[in-house]
Amino acid sequence: MPTTSSKKKTTPPAKQAVNSSNIGLWLIGASVVVIALVVGVIVFNENSAKSAPVAQPDVPATWIDRTVVGSPDAKVVVQLWEDFLCPTCQTFATTIKPVLMADYVTPGKVRIEYHYFPLAQHEPGATMSALAAECAADQGMFWPYHDRVFQMTKVDQQGAAQYDDLVGYATAMGLDGQKFGTCLSSQEHRDTISSSLVQAQQLNLQGTPSIIVGDTLVNDSSLGSIKAEIEKQLAQAGQ
Repeated sequence: MPTTSSKKKTTPPAKQAVNSSNIGLWLIGASVVVIALVVGVIVFNENSAKSAPVAQPDVPATWIDRTVVGSPDAKVVVQLWEDFLCPTCQTFATTIKPVLMADYVTPGKVRIEYHYFPLAQHEPGATMSALAAECAADQGMFWPYHDRVFQMTKVDQQGAAQYDDLVGYATAMGLDGQKFGTCLSSQEHRDTISSSLVQAQQLNLQGTPSIIVGDTLVNDSSLGSIKAEIEKQLAQAGQ
């Protein structure tokens, strides 16, 4: 009897090769797009940080005294102990400090005192940035310089705390670059930074940022905890 055989329909090898090639090209193309998007986001964030405006606090000029800002008659004093290369300090400086300024400093309720607490693991940039901030304070621009350094170290950490960059931030703000450079290269304010570090150790501060409201060390640097302590002390002061 004649036999019948069933033939399985197959795709010609040449067509299979074309399909595989198309898929491979598609995957490569998708990968390139993803990489481009990631790079684009990084570049956008870096450019945003570099171009973000910095300015003096919106308070009377008489309320600014080097690293202190706020009304001399403020009932509550908040001490900020920071390291310019501390990532948590960077977040605090860009998200929480502006709220404290708007809600409490500008209305005259709170005065903020800034203190340096450069940590060993962030050297040499932590101390270099602190020295530079003091040089900016010499020219009455501590707070704008403080904000600029935090913007830039958030992008590049130690790379943003090099001598040339630190001087560059100052000149971009209109400060006297030669005077600033001489101040920084001579480490004119080394004793100020060293004394601040010793004081932090005497207070037994364990890390940065450390926030002291009045005489109370706030357990964490969250906005909620800080505002709660400020409100408590304002109430005690009759405000």
